[in-house]
Amino acid sequence: MTDSQKKRPYLQYGLTVAVLVGLVVAAARYLNGAEVLNALRSFNYALMPLMLLLSTGDLLLKAWRFVLLLRPVSAVRPGIAFRAYLAGQAVTLLPGGVAGRAGLMKQAGVPVAKSGGPVLFSSVLDQSVFIGGSLLAALWFEAARGAAIVLLGVVAGVALVVLMPATRRQIVTATAWIAGKLNVAEQWQDFLETLPAVTAPRLMISTLVLTVIAFALNIVIFDFSLRGLGETLPYPMLFLAFFLPTMFGRIFPLPGGIGVTEASMVGFLASTSSIDVDTAAAAVAIFRIVAVPYSAGLGALVYFFAWRGEREAAASPAP
Repeated sequence: MTDSQKKRPYLQYGLTVAVLVGLVVAAARYLNGAEVLNALRSFNYALMPLMLLLSTGDLLLKAWRFVLLLRPVSAVRPGIAFRAYLAGQAVTLLPGGVAGRAGLMKQAGVPVAKSGGPVLFSSVLDQSVFIGGSLLAALWFEAARGAAIVLLGVVAGVALVVLMPATRRQIVTATAWIAGKLNVAEQWQDFLETLPAVTAPRLMISTLVLTVIAFALNIVIFDFSLRGLGETLPYPMLFLAFFLPTMFGRIFPLPGGIGVTEASMVGFLASTSSIDVDTAAAAVAIFRIVAVPYSAGLGALVYFFAWRGEREAAASPAP
């Protein structure tokens, strides 16, 4: 038995444990608490099916984005990549859990060096839209406009430095040296060779469009969360209330921005609108339940009932 074969059971067990822990994290934070109970008692449930449908659409769009990113570097069947993305959703609630999707793809016969680029750029696209949306929101919000302009200048400066060929060569040289010290130089080189295909302009534009649409669905869900409690806000204000607190929550090393995001959303709504604190807390609780635990649960269902582990490799074309 090869070392790779010996490691496979541990990969399977590790992924299963990670999915279960991700579900526990989501349930413990989002399905308990007085604000959740109050929201569940007073919410207009006629809107809930549409909210769940929109949340499902958000996850499906991002799964299709992953398929598109993986297509240039692997011949794996689209359905396998699609299910792998969904199956790893609960794992993403854990620190570093995004790497769980690379583990799922490894079960399907795709080396981490091949799937690492698509996994990384799926996260990069999310973060890029968050940063861009937050900066745009801050420019609208007068109190934060000065800081937003400074941050925008910093981001532009970093981008220009990275785009310089000399700087890129230095970064590649430094990372290659680190990879050599970690005895993963060959895998790192394979990863670098996949980047040009994953970062092709046409592919980046199409996947960015999918990402923007997915986040737009979240803002609509947020709107329905307020409407279900008898409150409405104009969409520019919803845009601010979604992006600024969510980005603030992502600054902290907590899974899904737990706690920080919710508190920021409630504070923003209460301070910038006529919505009282209790109603804001209830709306945010409903929104986050639909956006986080529901998606994690949906992914867990795919993992346990539609993901075949090592048998997925048999359905993939030979490399």
